[in-house]
Amino acid sequence: MDYQKIYNKLIKLGQENYWNNEKYFEKHHIIPRSEGGSNKKDNLVELPPRAHHLAHLCLIKLGCCLKYCYYNFTIKEYYEAKMLEKKKKHLLIPDDVDTVDEINEYRYNGEEE
Repeated sequence: MDYQKIYNKLIKLGQENYWNNEKYFEKHHIIPRSEGGSNKKDNLVELPPRAHHLAHLCLIKLGCCLKYCYYNFTIKEYYEAKMLEKKKKHLLIPDDVDTVDEINEYRYNGEEE
């Protein structure tokens, strides 16, 4: 399988707004930060979660991003992990809170007033 070709196609589709009917997007570094990529606009593309996951799978198969190995995640697990990451950043949730259920428990029961 030609993972580079698949990766390039995913990036191109993202740049061409192929998935413009999707409701949720994630920013993807075309050249990963862990591989020396920047946060500049020309190194970012918005992908829906499934395409973002597939892009990372391709990068892993190409020997990149090995410290962020998503290859054991199902699409649902990947999506939940990304949502958890966003909620933690947005709500300033402590690092020891690791699941969506724990976030909800922390938000509604454990917050100090």
